[in-house]
Amino acid sequence: MEPQIVLEKMQEKHGGDYSKDDRALEFKSGRVSGYVHCETEDKIQSYLVALSGVDLGEKSDSSLLSWDKDPELIEDLKQFLPDNPVCNFTLRFIHVKNKKEALALVQRYDWNKRRLKCAGIIGDFLLFSRLAKSGSPGKTHSREFVILPLEGSGIDVNDAWTLSFDLFSLTILSGQMYLLYNDRRLMFEQMEASETSTQMRINEIVAQLRRPVEEIKPGDLEDILKEITVQFSRLSTLGSTMTRDHVKIKAIFRSLRGLLRGLNESPYENYMTITSDVIEEHEGIIVPFEVFIGRAEALHSQLNTVLDSVRTYLGIQQQKMSIMEQTSSREQLVRLVNLQEILHKLEILVVAFYLTEMARIVIETVSHENAGLLTAAFIPFALLISILIGKVLHKPH
Repeated sequence: MEPQIVLEKMQEKHGGDYSKDDRALEFKSGRVSGYVHCETEDKIQSYLVALSGVDLGEKSDSSLLSWDKDPELIEDLKQFLPDNPVCNFTLRFIHVKNKKEALALVQRYDWNKRRLKCAGIIGDFLLFSRLAKSGSPGKTHSREFVILPLEGSGIDVNDAWTLSFDLFSLTILSGQMYLLYNDRRLMFEQMEASETSTQMRINEIVAQLRRPVEEIKPGDLEDILKEITVQFSRLSTLGSTMTRDHVKIKAIFRSLRGLLRGLNESPYENYMTITSDVIEEHEGIIVPFEVFIGRAEALHSQLNTVLDSVRTYLGIQQQKMSIMEQTSSREQLVRLVNLQEILHKLEILVVAFYLTEMARIVIETVSHENAGLLTAAFIPFALLISILIGKVLHKPH
C-alpha cells in the first residue's frame, strides 16, 4: 500500500492533520497524541510512529517493562502498516525523578534478564538497548531502546525528536541491509550444497583427465569443455550478482557507521556501547556476502585449473595428430620415391630392350648367321647406354 494511502486511512480513522508534502500525520486519540511520518527510498517504505500519553512517566517501572497505555490504539495502527516489516525499532522514553531512579531502572532491567546488551550516553540521554528478536533469516529484526534523561530533570522535546529521527534513520539503514541479506538468503543457504556438488564434479573431471592420453577421446574433452563453460557461466552470474550486492551493502554500512559516529555516544559503566554493538551486528550481515564471493572465486580458480588441463590434453592430442600426419606423409613419400626408382629401372630396361631390338635388326641385315650371338653380346652395351641416357634425362637443371 502506498504511504499516502496509509496516512489517509489513518486520518479517516483517527482524524488529525495530514501533510502530503511532509508525508506526516498528527492526530489525537483519547489521552494519547500520535505522529506518523513516512520515508520512501529505493521503493522501500519506512514509518516513524510516535505515541505519547499525557500521564507518561507516572508509573515509570511499568512503563519500562511494558507499555500498556492504549494497546488497542497500537494494534489499530499496526493494521495500516505493512505486515512483517524487515526491521522494527522500538523507542521508549521514560520519565524519572532523578539519576538515582534511572540507575535503579537500568539495574532492574538487567537483573530481570531482559537481554540487556549495551548502554551509552547520547547528549542528555542515557540509552540502553536489548535485542527483542534475534533477527533470524526471513524474520523481522527488532531492537528495543529505553531512553532516560541523564539528569532526571525531564525530557527536552526538541532533543527527544532529534534523537528519535536519528534512530529512525538508523532503522532505515539497518532495514536496507537486512533486506539485501534476506533477498540473498537462499543463495547463502544453497552455497554449501552447490559448492560440494561442484567440487565433486571437478574431482571426477580431474580423475578422468589423469587417464592415459591414448584413452581420452576428443569427444570426452569436448563434453568436459561444454560442462565447464556452463559452470563458468553460472558462477560468473552468481559472482557478479553477489559482488554488486556486496558493494551496495558496504555503502549502506558506511552510512550507518557515519550516522552512529555522529551521535557521539559515550560509554556508560562497564556496558558495551550501543554504537559498538550495532556495528558488530551489521558487520555480521556483510560476512556471508564476502564468504560467498570467496567461495565462488575458489571454485572459479579450480575450474580454471581444469580448463588448463583440458587445454593441455587438447594440445597433446593435436601434437599426436600432427605427428601421425607427418609420419603418414613420410611413409607416402618413401613409397613414392621407391615407386619412382622402380619406374626409373623399368625405364632403363625398356630403353635397353629397344636398343637391343634395333641392334638385332641391324645385325641380322649384316650377318644373319651370327645375329643371335652378336645380339646377346650387345645387351650389356644396351644397358650401359640406357643408364647413361637415364642420367642425362633425369639430371637436375
